[in-house]
Amino acid sequence: MEKEAIGIIDTGSNTVLGVIFRWDSEKDCYRCFSLADGLTVHAGLIRYVDHGVMSAEGLRVLGNALDQIDAFFGEHGVCPEDVRCFATASLRGVSNFAEAAEVAAERGYRMELLSGEEEAACDFEGMLQEMDWLEQAGASFPEQGVALDMGGGSGQLLCFTSRKEKTLADFRSMPIGCLAVKKRLVSGDGSAPSDLELQQIDGFIREQIEQIPMIAGLSADSLQPAPAFFVMGGTVKAIVRLFERMGWPVTSPDCPGSVTLQAEDLQKGLDFFRSSEGRQLVERYESGRRETLVTGIQILLSICRRVGAGQMTVLQSGVREGYVLRHC
Repeated sequence: MEKEAIGIIDTGSNTVLGVIFRWDSEKDCYRCFSLADGLTVHAGLIRYVDHGVMSAEGLRVLGNALDQIDAFFGEHGVCPEDVRCFATASLRGVSNFAEAAEVAAERGYRMELLSGEEEAACDFEGMLQEMDWLEQAGASFPEQGVALDMGGGSGQLLCFTSRKEKTLADFRSMPIGCLAVKKRLVSGDGSAPSDLELQQIDGFIREQIEQIPMIAGLSADSLQPAPAFFVMGGTVKAIVRLFERMGWPVTSPDCPGSVTLQAEDLQKGLDFFRSSEGRQLVERYESGRRETLVTGIQILLSICRRVGAGQMTVLQSGVREGYVLRHC
């Protein structure tokens, strides 16, 4: 008997996503097969959190986002009882999470609050599954590396020493999400940070990630090779789409089927997207990322340079895929 499709609602700081996962009998797991099976609402919930409390307006915005996703699921035949809903950094630190959960309950959803540890575990499971699939298609990845799932409010930074043994050596949930960093360090609408603001972002990111022993122990003159760097998250995917639109390379001959961004191309993108032409392109094709895109690129560059990686592999899977593997 074919398994029913399930819906996942990922309530993040910048976006609220509704994604439909369908059973793949060949791979014996649930998968999201198409972009058409997902709806992204750019709610920006973190804007409505002040001193650890989400405002009434923020709760209204959350309700509106859930209504849109509920309608989307209904159009695709996914019933509320087949939907799992979770929240991450967007609501992890708010004192009135019960009110947000009630907003979800009014629409038939039980909202689960993931701890930083569980979010990292889900990220790790999701990325390992995708890396296994890519290797089956001909790609090759090292056993060790650093991975970043960059959200709006936080970034999950994972250091793993063995994919085969699923050994997660260290992880941190840090306030290095692109919307949180924009709010903290960038003035205006965020579409064109100044050189000084980019320097401040770089300093803040490096200060945060030095808390991780594996990264703090990296030395520029070390004979050890730089760890492989993997990245996940909606902003990273938006960067890839824009690069593809401009005809910039996003693949690597060393890893067939995978998406790879070069650090030098990210630097080129950082400069271009701050220009008038670049801002117009973002506004036209990725308007929901307008205020966070350049900040997100700088965050990626800062980590890439600190770990000594000349490139980063973009993974499509992450916390949602890992959540499905662990809980559905």
